[in-house]
Amino acid sequence: MTSGPSTRAAPPRARLGVSAPLSGRGTVLGREMAQAARLAVEEANAAGGLPGGTVELIERDDRGEEEAGLAVARTFADDPSVLAVIGPYNSNVALAAAPVYRDARLALVGPIVSNPALTESGWDTVFRFTNRDDETAAAIAGHLVRALGKRRAVLVAVATTYGRSMTDRFAEAFARAGGAALSRHEVAEGETGFDALAESLPKEMDVLFYGGTYEGAPLLAALRRRGRPQLFAAGDGCWDRPNFLEPAGRAAEEGEGVLVLSACPEPGVVPGAREMIGRYERRFGPVVNYAVNAYDAAALTLAALRAAATGQTVPDRGAVLEALRRAEHRGIAYPEPARWDGRGDNRAAVTALHVVRNGRFVQVAMVPGNGGRE
Repeated sequence: MTSGPSTRAAPPRARLGVSAPLSGRGTVLGREMAQAARLAVEEANAAGGLPGGTVELIERDDRGEEEAGLAVARTFADDPSVLAVIGPYNSNVALAAAPVYRDARLALVGPIVSNPALTESGWDTVFRFTNRDDETAAAIAGHLVRALGKRRAVLVAVATTYGRSMTDRFAEAFARAGGAALSRHEVAEGETGFDALAESLPKEMDVLFYGGTYEGAPLLAALRRRGRPQLFAAGDGCWDRPNFLEPAGRAAEEGEGVLVLSACPEPGVVPGAREMIGRYERRFGPVVNYAVNAYDAAALTLAALRAAATGQTVPDRGAVLEALRRAEHRGIAYPEPARWDGRGDNRAAVTALHVVRNGRFVQVAMVPGNGGRE
């Protein structure tokens, strides 16, 4: 007598979600975040996965938009096999979706999102791996005043959640450090014509601070065309090869050049970072900015899933949250092991400062801890 098809159930599978802009203007950055998380999951599964089975990565496109991010969050919240979520990339999306994750008791681990409100709003399921805007702003403002003697800034903010937050926090930190903002200007996302603005800026400024991403290169080019040699300083929206460094070209090294912050050190500072980037690039192609943060955030979350699992049982969301709160993970993004403070911010996060030399970013300083934030 022959037996029929086996009805034995497959081992239970835990799912890790990714919410990222996989289409739209932020596609390159969102795909890198998702691909770095995918690399971490593939390597974890190759090493044995969880006691109860392997981990499946589920990638969803939030397009960098609030409504799409909410739809992604609801999809993940309604799937009990999703035990944690990596992302979103954008602050506006994370702030809109965080209450959905809280209500579902679903851990949200943000590799890159930097708006301080994300961990100041009382959402106890949120964990921020990267540095906050107020911390990075304090680091670059202090360096400008104390190391470079810059005291008269013009501020240019893009009218986005990130652009306004980064510029607001810089203005506060620059004033605390002893500098003064001579004027502030707001530009639309996607704007490219800045010659009139560059011409109108106060002659006595000694630094321009830009908060945004895509408008940085055309703004810098306009400054140099109009004979404005002053230092161009920017948040980590400009720590980006395809969206800033390449389109800026020679302008990034003309005049006093640029000073751009990032929320992780350059590869080589932390052991293992270069090797991880090598594995990523063989699998997916060149790294453009925060692949190491996304990989580490996913690896830390996977370690929490393993710690929460008992026997051959896949853990539930509550156990994963508890394991994440206790987590201490030595990764490849930061010199010290990642661990959370009472808000869910990473105590190990640092700020690095970069100039451009010979067409590439070169790290010139690293500010540990909270960047001077009280």
